[in-house]
Amino acid sequence: MRVLVAGMGKSGYGAARLALAMGHDVRACDSLSAEKLAVALEPLEAMGLQFHPETESPLLLEGVETVVLSPGFPRASALIREALKLGVPVIGEIEWAYRHAKGRIAAVTGSNGKSTTTTLLGELLSSHYKDVRAGGNLGVAFSDMIEGSTDETWFVLELSSFQLESIERFRPDIAILLNITPDHQDRYPRYEEYQEAKGRIFKNQTASDFAIYKWDDPLSERQGKRAASRLLPFFNGLMEGDGAFVSEKKAWLRLGGKKELLFGLQALPLPGAHNLENALAACAAACCAGVPAELLEPALKAFKGLPHRLEKVASFNGVSVYNDSKATNSDAVLKALSAFEAGVILMLGGKDKGADWMSLVPEARRCCKAIVAFGKARHRVESAFAGQLPLYSFATLMEATPEALEMAEPGDSVLLSPACASFDEFKNFEDRGDKFREWVKAAIQRPRRDGREG
Repeated sequence: MRVLVAGMGKSGYGAARLALAMGHDVRACDSLSAEKLAVALEPLEAMGLQFHPETESPLLLEGVETVVLSPGFPRASALIREALKLGVPVIGEIEWAYRHAKGRIAAVTGSNGKSTTTTLLGELLSSHYKDVRAGGNLGVAFSDMIEGSTDETWFVLELSSFQLESIERFRPDIAILLNITPDHQDRYPRYEEYQEAKGRIFKNQTASDFAIYKWDDPLSERQGKRAASRLLPFFNGLMEGDGAFVSEKKAWLRLGGKKELLFGLQALPLPGAHNLENALAACAAACCAGVPAELLEPALKAFKGLPHRLEKVASFNGVSVYNDSKATNSDAVLKALSAFEAGVILMLGGKDKGADWMSLVPEARRCCKAIVAFGKARHRVESAFAGQLPLYSFATLMEATPEALEMAEPGDSVLLSPACASFDEFKNFEDRGDKFREWVKAAIQRPRRDGREG
């Protein structure tokens, strides 16, 4: 079969490698040149890949029987529109891998918390099962995970709305929808389109599967209740009926009328109400997958969290510094701020994705002592917070970091939680968080201007 892979990022690379390994005739295209790609094409070219750089021409469709779409490649492009017009099947990389994988699948989506929940669920399953593979939007592409899989394999997949747009038959045994809040307005002109994309995680489930969703989030509940599978809401509070809930400082799961202890809240190693919700969803999913309840709390206690997600990167002179670079929308920032009582110096900025800046003001007034704006979005931050809190603005994060640390006094917290994409200055949010960590380390080793020790 002749396959065209559209977009050669991590997912496209995995899809092309899988197609080549299966003996297909594979061509690929990208708007970038080979030199600018984040992946090296030489191994795939040695397998027979035909790469067409800096083009998305519909002429590439000649003789093509299937188009495999990378999540970053827009379905609205001329290439994809022409493929659909010609009747050429267009599927996403997740769908492509699913058609060739063996085993069971737990899939996680949501506007925020996907990576933490996916990683935690992977560790919970690993406490009971031997072959557990986590990836998808996080880490390894699904296409690169399936080699050697068996009926006993568990895949734990983080899925973005972009990936869910292009599924057809993909059916997870367990599907989790953590939350839905505004994001990716640059891709979805209508908020309803984004909501529907998230809800597609439940699209193909049947009565033997589980749909886990946030009970007190009307948008998530609306999508979850459409599922044909067993509905299992989760809620940070008391709840009737089947679901995961909190009562008497303990997390419980009620399934088929039977109530079972998941974990004591003191076992949760990560701060913030949002991380409690992530743990509720992950532990409920693990139980649905057959993990004995007594294994959950030990695995939860051992969980260290992920880099760039409210990650404590330094302490100096009574000041704590947190890297929350993964917070690329306003709702993620609100969740981070909920973990603090007062004394926060909040760093906001980057490449604006259409963040609802005004929604941050009440929570920032509650717990922040200053706002530090940086990057291309700094003027939007300035407009939202002018007259609300002390406000400082810098062209780059590198300039802003030592100044934010200089403002901090004992008992304060410096929090990088930008509410923006990173692409104005950095390769990705990981690069931004790594650089921030480096700049913090360098800054606290220098003498402070006020004479105090760093």
